[in-house]
Amino acid sequence: MIKVLLVDDSAIIRKAIKTTLSKNSEIQVIGECKDGSEVISFLQDLKPDVILMDYRMPLLNGIETTKLVKDLFPEIKVIGFSCNDDLTTKEAFLKNGAVGFLSKYEANSNILIKEINNCFSVM
Repeated sequence: MIKVLLVDDSAIIRKAIKTTLSKNSEIQVIGECKDGSEVISFLQDLKPDVILMDYRMPLLNGIETTKLVKDLFPEIKVIGFSCNDDLTTKEAFLKNGAVGFLSKYEANSNILIKEINNCFSVM
């Protein structure tokens, strides 16, 4: 079972992703955060395998949060997830430790599940 933490400031987006991922028996959404500052406080207790991380959030954006996560918990995989699907955003996520990046415009259920599974196929 792959444990996933959803991080997005939009409750509607989090609900849609959770509903999508819950259809896969190998993935369990173990928590949700609305901003980067919540992520750090949840990590000790939740111990996710993967974080699906939005870019634009209040307090700490997704890139800053990704760097913090990787500094504190290098074993956790982070996938950047954003409406900003430009190369600069993708490169910033990857430079700060994300293992992948998805555009919200292109991500459907198959793509989300494939990207999460890909985190572990390279191990």
